[in-house]
Amino acid sequence: MKLQNRKQNRSTLFGITALSILALLALLPATTGSAAGKPTPTPPPAQSSFSDSFDTFNTSRWAKADGWTNGSPFDNAWRADHVNFANSLMTLTLDNFAYLGEPYSSGEYRTTGFYGYGCYEIRFKPVARPGAVTTFFTFAGPYDNGGNGKHNEIDIEFLGYDTTKFQANYWTNDDTYSNGHEFFVNLDFDASQAFHNYAFKWTSTGITWYVDGASVYSVTHTASDPTPKTGDSLQKIMMNFWPVDSTASAWAGTFVYPGMPLNAQYDWVRFTAGENCAISSTPPPTQTPPPNGDPTQMHISNIVMAIVGRNAQATASVTVVDGVGNPVAGATVNGVWSGLVTNGDGSKTTGTNGAALFYSGRSSASGTFTFCVTNITKSGVTYDSAVNAETCDSISK
Repeated sequence: MKLQNRKQNRSTLFGITALSILALLALLPATTGSAAGKPTPTPPPAQSSFSDSFDTFNTSRWAKADGWTNGSPFDNAWRADHVNFANSLMTLTLDNFAYLGEPYSSGEYRTTGFYGYGCYEIRFKPVARPGAVTTFFTFAGPYDNGGNGKHNEIDIEFLGYDTTKFQANYWTNDDTYSNGHEFFVNLDFDASQAFHNYAFKWTSTGITWYVDGASVYSVTHTASDPTPKTGDSLQKIMMNFWPVDSTASAWAGTFVYPGMPLNAQYDWVRFTAGENCAISSTPPPTQTPPPNGDPTQMHISNIVMAIVGRNAQATASVTVVDGVGNPVAGATVNGVWSGLVTNGDGSKTTGTNGAALFYSGRSSASGTFTFCVTNITKSGVTYDSAVNAETCDSISK
């Protein structure tokens, strides 16, 4: 079903929604970047592989939607306190907290970085309720600029009126939402009753969707009906849970609030970069809990790498937390580069968010940048490398 502007992040800007801004911009004469005196924005770097078992809110990779509405057909506002973590699960809550002129509030979780070809995997349990939509998808658009600033998207959507199937869909450079590719994948189970693994593999030649490791549906790129391309736009990884308004009831069912909050639960997520990736039903390793919740111990919660410097350089953002999960500021992180280069930053100090950003040396060759942390020091705090979520990370170009 065509749903106009159904997933764009329309943050309020000086009291004017981004949807209103779009309408105003449509009235202005078209100008090129050079004619307007503004350079074309540099495309974002493609992020590397990762897995997350949803033990905590990882602020170096994720953001919670907060303080805006999407407009019709969404019948909710987004609130950060509707995204919560407990017992190695992430819960997105939908309730009747009226906010920003909407009758309901609910949760959305999205990456801060952008991702390209690869395997996108999730284990979750959608909600069976007419008019409620539980999702896992990738997205980029005018307000999430992954490159060309146009709408690109790949979907797994459960429509709560029938959770024995999900809707696969994609959009390619389609700001008007005029060329959807909705297809219902029938399951042999009710997805709302238990956790299952869902995935899609995005390549230059098409998209394939999977359930519990098995291929269930594929589309192939053609010149007349192209699938999204990383050369046009990278995409963010997103999950949300939301109620439709009356304009979309024919698509998703009529939403009636049951009198108590509804909760969609997510067990883990994994991205494996590259067109040669493989979908697996094996879950990622559980993130090791901090030892005894000791605030005098610290470890690495994650390393996030990216390609920058016109594809000639890599960065490695190392996040250090204490035994109760709080960021550790003022810690000295030492590390070494290997692979394409052996030079680059070797020592940095973490900021208030617990992160230290390292830059590699430059190389125009193809290959892999690898960064490994060798030690972390801070007065009064002990580095326990045995509980690191990772000590080394790599990214290829």
